[in-house]
Amino acid sequence: MCVDEYGQQHEFSVPPPLVRKRLVEWMRAEAETLLPPQFLDCLHHINQPFFTPIYDFCSPSLVSGRVALIGDAASTPRPHIGFGVAKAGAEAQALANALSNDDDIDRALTAYNAERQALSERILLHGRKLGTQLGVNLETDEDRNMCKLLQSPGAILNWIAVPNFLAQRS
Repeated sequence: MCVDEYGQQHEFSVPPPLVRKRLVEWMRAEAETLLPPQFLDCLHHINQPFFTPIYDFCSPSLVSGRVALIGDAASTPRPHIGFGVAKAGAEAQALANALSNDDDIDRALTAYNAERQALSERILLHGRKLGTQLGVNLETDEDRNMCKLLQSPGAILNWIAVPNFLAQRS
């Protein structure tokens, strides 16, 4: 998907005017068979579709010295999980609580990191699990089984709408 109309490979994304016309035609044809009318209406009004790869990241530590990371700086889960704002707010609250509960800043930052870093990893891994629904790069049996499980709207809602994965310890 990152090869443009002229055959040039791009590292992250193709500039919209250079997206291959055949790729756009294929996308539109697939959309006609997959999307509900409301989405099709939107798609029909987009003259120049574009795409961008989705990347996720989790810092191995949310603290370095006296610098604390929160929000997307700490970890950036895939957007389809719909958890970014809540995660950032909870991290800000956890950092504020840690600093107000301990006069020693270094201990407070260590406590913050201990509370939030493993949770950030779980959120990121959950987003990857949800991403298997797309059927791309399914490398393990677990990925392939999850992809099959998530093919119905009800299954997707069960896995996205109820954040019970937060209670799980992996």
